[in-house]
Amino acid sequence: MKRKNIVLKALTCSVAALAFTACTDTWDSHYEPKPELNATETLWDLIEADPELSEFAAYAKATGYDVILDQNRAYTIWVPVNGADYYSAHSLEGITDSLLKAYQFEFVENHVADYVHNASGNMSDNQIKMLNGKYNRFEGSPSSYTFKNAEVAATNIAAKNGVLHKISNNAIFTPNIWEQLEKVDSISLLCDFLKSYDELYFDELNSVQGPTVGGEVTYLDSVVIERNEWFNRFGQINREDSSYTMFAPTNKAWREMYEKAKTYFVYETKNELADSLQDVMAKDFMVRHLVFSNTIQKSPQDSLTSYCTSAINGYITIERETFKGDELKRLYNNLVETYELSNGTLNIVDSYNYRTLWHDTLRVEGESLLGEAEGLTSDFEYAQSNKEIASISKDSVDKYNQTRNGRIGVYSPSTPTGNPTLTFTVPNVLSAKYRVKVVLVPANFINYRDTVLLPNKFNATLKYRDVTGKSKSMVMGKDIISDPTKVDTITLIPNKAEEGVDYFEFPVNEYLLGTGVTPMTELEIKGRVGSRETEFDRVLRIDQIYLEPVTEE
Repeated sequence: MKRKNIVLKALTCSVAALAFTACTDTWDSHYEPKPELNATETLWDLIEADPELSEFAAYAKATGYDVILDQNRAYTIWVPVNGADYYSAHSLEGITDSLLKAYQFEFVENHVADYVHNASGNMSDNQIKMLNGKYNRFEGSPSSYTFKNAEVAATNIAAKNGVLHKISNNAIFTPNIWEQLEKVDSISLLCDFLKSYDELYFDELNSVQGPTVGGEVTYLDSVVIERNEWFNRFGQINREDSSYTMFAPTNKAWREMYEKAKTYFVYETKNELADSLQDVMAKDFMVRHLVFSNTIQKSPQDSLTSYCTSAINGYITIERETFKGDELKRLYNNLVETYELSNGTLNIVDSYNYRTLWHDTLRVEGESLLGEAEGLTSDFEYAQSNKEIASISKDSVDKYNQTRNGRIGVYSPSTPTGNPTLTFTVPNVLSAKYRVKVVLVPANFINYRDTVLLPNKFNATLKYRDVTGKSKSMVMGKDIISDPTKVDTITLIPNKAEEGVDYFEFPVNEYLLGTGVTPMTELEIKGRVGSRETEFDRVLRIDQIYLEPVTEE
């Protein structure tokens, strides 16, 4: 039987530094190292025996650090003397478990570090990693050392398991972005959703294996680690070794955007998980571009680039979004409060100030039906025609730049009087409004010898999924005639659309449908040149099909 022990933070994290209190020059002689100890006592022995450290000793006992500082392991501790600010502001009387945990992390572990860190000579920008993961500066000269915000009253007091420094006041605890999020009541809805990504991960590498029983490996000591997958995807705001700018919506802003966002993720009614999927997907997209790495862009003042890297389970790649100019200014609209933290800046805003980023353009390359390009389908049977890929040389700069990637799908009829029929699958549509567009390329872009340029004539039909999950069709144009003299982007208009309406609104979304579920969103393009119509070109040269989002912003 496997035995799993969740390793206590106090034992897995480095123990953080302790703070001191000193105010006058007379303390220098008062806190001289005591040679009579001769490094025979532990750090805890030194603390317990020193009446000037009695208040810290009480906090150490309450959090179990009397035991840790008595162990045979090298630590450095910066101990705040009696009278430090933290003691008067935080009482141990009637303390709860949650408060005790906070005292341990924010106070005790903020003054303890692994290894020995002596004060020696001139020290500049000497950053020490504490047991709580924070970095505190230990710097100065022999006449005046400081530990973060506190003056050092006595240095290099030797113990057999490390070294002790006394400081005049406690080192101020500075939370990181994630820690601050948990402290701000007005953004609790955002924080609760991010916490939903928390999980326990079995660390097999650092676990101690035991005997194999019944063909199954057992473990003498199992290490279980807490992790949050959201941090990996969108920003390590819980770490101290990176710098970020984050925008956090208030609960008011969260509710407003949620009502809007969920309309994009309507699922068919027969899906038993429709409501829960809608809820999760809406919130997931709402939080994708809230974190910006201060190291990605050259100047955070001029632009901010979101940290967002990849989607769930690797289905798609999410492109990072860059905000600059007016869009960057909009991010700061309705700013409620700003916190300068240990790993960056947290901005609390009372509204979502960016465009609806999840409602993006969906593209299918024209050559995708040949099964060779970045297209989203590779089924040869979708193209009932002769087919080939034509490439425009980058040397033909003007022509190349007018196309998506210089690659064109060329589809010709199988018979002299026939017509090609093409069906493009478009995955990941949302329950939203899109303009459906097809881009055709002139014949002379592919063969400069073609001097007789004739228009194409074709029909277009859109197939989609309705709210019950059934496949439906919408005619998007009959006998559509292209302009053969240019790269022609044609907007396909739904049949019987109201005047001024040039878009189609999909009733349900097909984003990340899952294994074994086929998207029903397809665009069929069918040539309509009659057997005697010589004034039209029967060959369709398609650069791309794309769905352009229609927003009300």
